[in-house]
Amino acid sequence: MAQIQKTASRPTQPDEPCGVWVSRSFTERRRRTGDLRVFVLHTSADLTRAALGAVAALTRNLSARVTLVAVQIVPFPLPLDRPDVPPTFLEQELKVLVRGIDAPVDVRVVIARDRAVGIEEAISPGSLVVLAAKKHWWPTSHERLARWLARAGHSVTLVEV
Repeated sequence: MAQIQKTASRPTQPDEPCGVWVSRSFTERRRRTGDLRVFVLHTSADLTRAALGAVAALTRNLSARVTLVAVQIVPFPLPLDRPDVPPTFLEQELKVLVRGIDAPVDVRVVIARDRAVGIEEAISPGSLVVLAAKKHWWPTSHERLARWLARAGHSVTLVEV
C-alpha cells in the first residue's frame, strides 16, 4: 500500500512542516520504459495552477507526459451524454489554465456520475498523481482525496499552497 509522506527540497527536522507530500513507493512502481506520466487533478483554478506549476518545475528535464484531468459530475436526472454544462466549456477553461505553464500538457475531461469513478476511469493504476491543497491544520477535502488515491495504489504528491 502506498503511503504519503511530507518532503521538501531541503533537509528538515522530523517535526518541521513541509510544503509537499510524496508517496514513498513511486520509484518502485515506475515503468521501465522510461515514459513518465504525471496526472494533475483539477480541483479549482488557483490550486490547479499551483499543481501545474510544481509539475512543470519538477519535470523540466524529464520529458514527462503531463495530463490535466477534470471530472465533470452529471446528476442522475440527466443522461450522461447530455450534461447540463457542455464538456467543451470546461475543456476551454482548462486550456486557458495550461497556457501559462512551461510544459506540454494534455487536457482530459471525464464525464461521470461519481467523482471517484471518473478518477478511476481517467487515471491508470499505479500512476503519479499531483494535486494542490491550501495549507490548514485540519484535514481538507484535497488531503482526503490524496489519501484515497494513495490507498487506491497511486503515487501521490500533494502540493501545499
